[in-house]
Amino acid sequence: MSGDRGAAARAGSAAVTPLQRQLRAVPVRTRASPLDALTVALRWFRAGRRIDIQALAKELGISRVTLHRWVGTRDQLLVEVLWLTADRALAAVWDTVRDEGPAHSLTAETLSRWAADVLLHPGFRRMQADEGELLARLLTREASEFQSRLIGLVTTMLTHDVETGRVTIDLEPAELAYATVRIAESFVHTPAITGGEPDPERNARVLRALLR
Repeated sequence: MSGDRGAAARAGSAAVTPLQRQLRAVPVRTRASPLDALTVALRWFRAGRRIDIQALAKELGISRVTLHRWVGTRDQLLVEVLWLTADRALAAVWDTVRDEGPAHSLTAETLSRWAADVLLHPGFRRMQADEGELLARLLTREASEFQSRLIGLVTTMLTHDVETGRVTIDLEPAELAYATVRIAESFVHTPAITGGEPDPERNARVLRALLR
């Protein structure tokens, strides 16, 4: 019997591949990370699900205290989610517009298409319907990280337009970017500002008239 047990042990040892040995040597990560928190929050936003700190902490298997230490307040987490969503979408639209090569402002075309897409985004639509004032505050307040980042990005776009002769208005790109962002915001956040409905076509007409 002892010989049989020894043969079985040798057979089991021989069945372990080099890759399995390496995997066994790597400790299994049992705790979530700050990146996991952002990833889940982004997934919820894309699906139109409310980003709730308590629910997110439970999903990650951590305490609210730990989650707050990682992401700050709910508002701060929402800004990061909103910015990553916007930044990726704007980059994709900009690449498409640039490849098309229109004679007029690439910035006007990019922001016009992006604003129209934003109004159809499940996460944005849910927030605009349920937390419209909060959404407008997070996106439009001058102290907001979102606002400063968006103006910086639009400044870069407008610099390209000016250098390629698509925009000839006599303003510095940074000054023009501020005005451009404010115009786009006024149309996107119409429900929170005036109670009316967003009008992406009107937004496009105004941006194209300004940026030329």
